[in-house]
Amino acid sequence: MSDKSNPKILMVTTPIRPVPTNFPPIGSLSVLTALHQAGYENTIFYNIDRLRPSYSEVLEFIKKEQPDILGVSAVVSTAYDYTKKLTLDVKKMFPDTTILLGGNMGASAEILLKKTGVDFVCTGEGEQMAVDFVNCWVQAKGKGDFADVKGVSYLDDESNFVVTPFSDPIEPERMYEIDWSILEDLGQMEIFVPVTTPEMLSGTAFGHDARVYEPHRYGKTILTIPVSKGCVARCTFCHRWDRAIRYIPLATLMERIDYFIEKYNTGFINVADENFGTNKRYLSEFIKEMKKRDLLWKVGGMRVHDITSKWIGDMKEAGCVEIQYGMESGSQRILDVMEKKTTVEENMRAVRLMAENNLHTTMQMVLGMPGESPETVKETAAFTSYAAELARETDPNDLSINFAQALPGTPLYEVGRRKGFIGQSFDDEEKYLLQISDRDARDGEAYINYTDYPKIMLEKWRFEIQNATVVTYIKKWGMKAYYKKLMDSTRLKYLIQQKTGKVSEDSGYFADPARAKEQNMYMDSANLLETEGQEESLAELRRHLPSFFSLIKKRAKIGHIAMFYPIIFWRVRRFMVVLFILNGFRKYPLNVSLGLTKEYLIWRFKEWFSLSETPPLAGGYTSLRKVLRNNVLPEIVTDNPMMESLRKGR
Repeated sequence: MSDKSNPKILMVTTPIRPVPTNFPPIGSLSVLTALHQAGYENTIFYNIDRLRPSYSEVLEFIKKEQPDILGVSAVVSTAYDYTKKLTLDVKKMFPDTTILLGGNMGASAEILLKKTGVDFVCTGEGEQMAVDFVNCWVQAKGKGDFADVKGVSYLDDESNFVVTPFSDPIEPERMYEIDWSILEDLGQMEIFVPVTTPEMLSGTAFGHDARVYEPHRYGKTILTIPVSKGCVARCTFCHRWDRAIRYIPLATLMERIDYFIEKYNTGFINVADENFGTNKRYLSEFIKEMKKRDLLWKVGGMRVHDITSKWIGDMKEAGCVEIQYGMESGSQRILDVMEKKTTVEENMRAVRLMAENNLHTTMQMVLGMPGESPETVKETAAFTSYAAELARETDPNDLSINFAQALPGTPLYEVGRRKGFIGQSFDDEEKYLLQISDRDARDGEAYINYTDYPKIMLEKWRFEIQNATVVTYIKKWGMKAYYKKLMDSTRLKYLIQQKTGKVSEDSGYFADPARAKEQNMYMDSANLLETEGQEESLAELRRHLPSFFSLIKKRAKIGHIAMFYPIIFWRVRRFMVVLFILNGFRKYPLNVSLGLTKEYLIWRFKEWFSLSETPPLAGGYTSLRKVLRNNVLPEIVTDNPMMESLRKGR
């Protein structure tokens, strides 16, 4: 342990997904930079999420460093199990070490403070709060001294739960101000700013654009960088600490990009925003600046009503290769429940304009919100099928469908509590947090079923949307076009190159790349690569595919088999629920699969004999936030009033 006037601070990340990605730990680096700038030089970083050391190695590292303050970056609540275990074990080793947790997991602050080894929780933006916290820690005689630190929660000396007011937002020019020497000193820059080759990029989002193969781009690096902080929307399944949206001043942003161009030979940019381009004046100037630099770049997320054909064309001309959108659903009912403040028509217009401008996007759907039904699923399938018909170049398998995942601090989570899906006691809530730990949103075993239909039906619905989209593409463009698209897709190139160790990792920012990594373990990579650039007949193309029965023999997943033989599954779609019931016994533990089967059979029996009606969502199919505000669901009277601001988010 160090002198209290110069504390030793160790910041660690927690594993976010089962497989690490090359998305930089931007939040942690921003806080570390702020602490260094404030004079706390004895601050170090241990990136557990990326390095994935064994748990014993983690404890050994912390034991060696003996920090006075341990900062835990927990950006999602799915890291709860790891966080609890780690903080309790650190407390056993060093009872006097102060543990401060930051990130969106802080929405469960009271549980963290009472069930784990965490002493303080950052509730909001971390840069200034971390500096204020350490400044206070140096002088503090007791926990009561932290009452004036904004954006923190803790149990005071009498074990009362305290939540201080949210901290003031930092100045725009300080947002994501990062001292990259932190990663340089750790030898990790090549992980997060990797050198590329055209072959490597062909299996990523950049592979959709021919400009990636221009000779002068060979050997350039990829940088992931945010442009803004926050979002203009308040989707009911999304948790955020930031209110509204703030943009990094353009001059500051370009100065940062130029640093990487000059020092790291950067030629490709991942714009990490989920709400890019809302400020059109800023977007216009951004396009002009990017055009000057001859970079290729992609956008993590835009809102569909922010886009026009001119904006798409201007962005593409300035080097944009891909725009992602939070479309989420093809049903207006579900969009309203999500409080997307968009329409199905705007979703359709966005995919049409992307196809007309030959710019890539991935349709990302969220399935299983309250109010989801066979009707809304058909509407979503109709929307994704519409997109598949727009252009031959569309990859109908490039579709990401996640189940709605209830995260603390969101209306979806609070509806789950009020309806008894999660529970209202500390133990019930913690049980849920443990259940979703280390799980992706697409994981069928961990999500809550908010619909009035059996869980097996949700899995069937996800498959039906995918299958209908592929079949629609085939009806429009033909089987030969589909197989050529399948073989030439960046999805399969990525998988082939991953096997040979010649692939640049995708950011993993969305669940779709994670799903893609699973999707084809059955293709002959040599045969696939031989087909590139060749004009083959349909029969010749089929020769490169695994046979239907070989996939069955290899116990391939239903989705994998259907990717190669979609028409077979389309013809037997009326019997798909039986297949999914049987598949459950292979996919889940016996008790889980038996429970799912029993649930379906009881529901089907009631449907056959009209013994029950599916009731509408209480309060109607409107925003979940309005449902909560109007108290149409039973209130939870045992809640600590101090938690109200955290449960609502911002």
